[in-house]
Amino acid sequence: MCVTADALAAPVAALVRRCGAPAHVISRNDGNHFTFSDDGAAVDALVDPDAAVVRALDIYADSPATIDIAIDGVAHTFAFGSYDMVHADADLTGAADYSFSNGRAYRLDTTHELVLTFNPATKHLTRVSIGDRLTLERLKLLPEQIDRRPFTYVAPALKQTGVPDGSGVQATIVRVDLDRFGIVRAATVVVPSDDPIFDAKLAARLDDDSYEPARLANRAVTASVFRELRH
Repeated sequence: MCVTADALAAPVAALVRRCGAPAHVISRNDGNHFTFSDDGAAVDALVDPDAAVVRALDIYADSPATIDIAIDGVAHTFAFGSYDMVHADADLTGAADYSFSNGRAYRLDTTHELVLTFNPATKHLTRVSIGDRLTLERLKLLPEQIDRRPFTYVAPALKQTGVPDGSGVQATIVRVDLDRFGIVRAATVVVPSDDPIFDAKLAARLDDDSYEPARLANRAVTASVFRELRH
């Protein structure tokens, strides 16, 4: 696969340069998803809106796809469709953190976790999720810490835009910063296209967009969203 574990904590722009434009970009309640179609695998890169870096990878794939991940300094190759739960229990005992009916979680360091999900019938690997623990919690892949009060987050929702989604071969990815009223305060190109004229005019064209504001614990808050604009 083009997307590897090395993408973690790296700029999302570097991932796009290596693997091409994402098939889909969306900001949801559980995070900012840059979705790549990668040699038959569906790869979600969860991106930090402030630093525009990858915080987690969530990968669905079938055989013969593989991914290499280092655990306790030892490189492991995980083969989708053939690696099974029995081998995971034997191979990764020292890093074991949580056990689920169809999955296992392994602590990589103080802030990062690996979650393996297996087909409930065959017990063969179908999903690999790796990255920042808090991001994986938001994806409901890990239990939230019992000493941390949960806050429900609702992402902004686009109401009106001067730049509707297109279907061209060019793709520009922009981060839109919103105030607590859903008003655009800044629009920044984080991954440019090969059309610098389009990219240069984009911020001004998005100025009058409007959104339902983000809500945290049912209170309106400032937030950022990503959009991929094809042209």
